[in-house]
Amino acid sequence: MSTIKILAVEDDPIYAESLDFVVQELGYELTGIADNATDALRLLEENPPDLILMDIEIHDTLTGIELAARINRNQRIPIIYVTAFKDKDIFQQAKLTGPVAYIIKPYDPVSLQSAIELALFSASDQPKPAQEVLTVDAFFIRDNTRLVKVKLDEILMVEVDEKYCFIVTGRKRHIINMRLKDLQEKLPRDEFVQVHRSFLVRKSAIDEINTGDQTLRVAEKTIPIGKTYKDHLLATLNYLS
Repeated sequence: MSTIKILAVEDDPIYAESLDFVVQELGYELTGIADNATDALRLLEENPPDLILMDIEIHDTLTGIELAARINRNQRIPIIYVTAFKDKDIFQQAKLTGPVAYIIKPYDPVSLQSAIELALFSASDQPKPAQEVLTVDAFFIRDNTRLVKVKLDEILMVEVDEKYCFIVTGRKRHIINMRLKDLQEKLPRDEFVQVHRSFLVRKSAIDEINTGDQTLRVAEKTIPIGKTYKDHLLATLNYLS
């Protein structure tokens, strides 16, 4: 059995040393410690890890959350945030990147050890939902007595109104009785991004983002950008500043 490899992204030397100690004590291989996003991405490419321990405030223009979002675009590696941030908004932003744990500094090494072991166990034991949804290219939605086929590549956005979701294509607006969270799990996660608690949009369908009034446009419709979703949205897009 190959040794489990862990990458640490941490800019505080004291905590970096602590992470190194815990990882070595568990018998895992520490592939490196990066204090910035550039070095982290380089180490990630040179020696892909099985798990990432991620600080949020690092020496870079990217935060740890933005770095995690960028990593998620290309691969699915379990991420544990190890941070001093207790702010609720920061936690909500971090949650959007799908971490397996969020540990507050100063932490108990035993708690960190438990989080690492649970994350690795879950990653090896659980099926990957993203792989399953990519094998599906369409939904069938009930319309009175008919079942109407809606191709995934035709969906522009999903809008929530109370307990109903509206699936919007270029031709029609379909209504289904399903929670947004459940519907989101059935869509290719690398093609859609949640921009508001009531809106999920196809990234390639976004025509314009107005950072002034916090809105974006999809198919001539203006959509609000929620405060807790803005950073994740920008981190997932390919844009030139």
